Amino acid sequence: MILPRFVRKLLGVLRGNVAPPLIFLSVLLGVWIGLMPGWSGLHTALVVLVLVINVHIGLFILALGLGKAVALAAAPALYHAGLWVHAHAPGLLAKLSSIPVVGLTDFDRLAVAGGLVVGPVVGAVGGLVLAIVVFSFRRTMLKINEKSERFRQYYSKLWVRIIDWFLFGRRTKDVQAMFAKAKYIRKAGVVLAVLLVGGFLAAAHFLQGDVVKDYAAGAITRINGAEANLDQLGISVLGGSVSASGLQLTDPKNPQQNQVAIEKMEAGADIYELLLGRVVIEKAELTQVRFNQARQTPGKVLEQTTKEKPFDPNTYRVDANDLAKLEKYVKDAKQLKEQLEKLRNWLPESKPTDGNQPAGTVEKVPEKYSEYLTARLATAPTPRMLAKLLLADKTEIPSPLFGNSRIEVTNLNDAPQAAQLPITLELKSYDTPALLKAQADYSKGTGTPEISGTFEGFDLSKLEGLGQDAGLAFQSGQAAGTYRGTLTKEHVDLAIDVSLKNLRAKGTGKGVLGLGAEQTSQALQVLKELTTTIRVVGPPTEPRLVFDTKGLTKEFQQALVKAGKERVLQEVDKQVQKQLGDKLGDKLPSQLKDTIKQPDAKGLMDAVGGLLGGQKKQAPKQEPQK
Repeated sequence: MILPRFVRKLLGVLRGNVAPPLIFLSVLLGVWIGLMPGWSGLHTALVVLVLVINVHIGLFILALGLGKAVALAAAPALYHAGLWVHAHAPGLLAKLSSIPVVGLTDFDRLAVAGGLVVGPVVGAVGGLVLAIVVFSFRRTMLKINEKSERFRQYYSKLWVRIIDWFLFGRRTKDVQAMFAKAKYIRKAGVVLAVLLVGGFLAAAHFLQGDVVKDYAAGAITRINGAEANLDQLGISVLGGSVSASGLQLTDPKNPQQNQVAIEKMEAGADIYELLLGRVVIEKAELTQVRFNQARQTPGKVLEQTTKEKPFDPNTYRVDANDLAKLEKYVKDAKQLKEQLEKLRNWLPESKPTDGNQPAGTVEKVPEKYSEYLTARLATAPTPRMLAKLLLADKTEIPSPLFGNSRIEVTNLNDAPQAAQLPITLELKSYDTPALLKAQADYSKGTGTPEISGTFEGFDLSKLEGLGQDAGLAFQSGQAAGTYRGTLTKEHVDLAIDVSLKNLRAKGTGKGVLGLGAEQTSQALQVLKELTTTIRVVGPPTEPRLVFDTKGLTKEFQQALVKAGKERVLQEVDKQVQKQLGDKLGDKLPSQLKDTIKQPDAKGLMDAVGGLLGGQKKQAPKQEPQK
């Protein structure tokens, strides 16, 4: 009791019966865990190992505290050791990352990677030194015990042991007991480890309570930035499945409504991947997904750290050389801009994260001493979440083109540049014949995906937002086509080949292509089909439509000529019927009746000429030469 506790522990080890190999392992594991900051999967695996191996718990705790002190004192050394490990032993880190539970460790944290290598080295040296000292001390005690009968009698007395324990701590009953046979496996520790692991899995298997549900709702709230509600949550770790119902995410900009609500969600995950810190979902099903639905009570919005920039209409620049910006074709440009800004958050980065980042650089160079323990290596992101198939059935798309729809997404992940898997999207409407297919191809490894896809069954009469400035209003028609190009957070460049059929439309405002509303309507009366290419270019929040003006002008000119001919023929037909039809009645030659109905003015004149006696001159027949 007089000496400090750690000194008493060391003396107890010296005079105890713990085998030197176990002393070595006690120090090794304690220092190793202590030198790695934080808590990770590797920490968990080492602690389970401590329970199973019959290490000296007191010595292990003492070494653990010593290791933590060394980690704080030598934080820069761990930082630089982590840089060395990433530069010279990346294969070791990759191998450890593939081991269940151990793979949960964040080896990109440089102090952890440094402690991974420095810890066992320092622990082994310290454990070896202590084991040698203990072995030498016990051999000395054994020699004294063998040579002195008086010492043996004195050492075995009860009152001596009591005073010795009071002054110096525990010791063996006699010197011979110091060399007792070592037991390397702690049976009680094995039972305890099994109970702990089994209890954790069993508890995780039946995670259905309100505590877990509230925790999950709180985590989603922090991610969403506004209140998230969850009716039920079920997690089965052994079965690798998660189910939830009644999920509502409040719109941070409009707490009166939800930005998304999901009636039911079910997903199955790979257990092995979960133990590596990755979520790989074979199939996730969502039903009755709703957007922008009113809430029964307003949701709470978390305080924002950054202020939103107010809407400035002067940011919309109009170039007279172009047809117009996309905002010209809608009534409310502010609303469209907000929707495009939401869409932009889901778009990929335009630059690869692995090609421009030099090896060995860190996300932030430490400026404070404590940052040496938290600094991370700026490595290329790896997929931590992958949904091989995401099915959202009965989803209410806020667009009259689709309405109630079925959405199917494949290979959805959080690091598509690293996964290099093609992400596909299929959107099929239940209310209309609309079908949209899209693919983002990351297989080429360029970082910027190639976007391609098709669309069909787009009902033009359901296009909303077209105003007088659009120049035309669709009454009916079907649009189909293909598109290709790039679509990122910074830039849009898509070429869309559009084919319009069964087109019925009329001109509005100033019409299109400078034709005026009346002439536009006349051309559209004849122009039932149209094929053209449209390019969408610019920032995602301010894209522009670039039309094939030459091709469109030619199409409209031909349509106007055709419309003019039909109008002339209709007028001639009306006049002929008026002037000749009443007088001649049924005597009007059928040749003229049939010809005036043809959309060909030349045929009409030939027929009239033949009727009046004019005949085409024919070349004289040549007699064959004899």
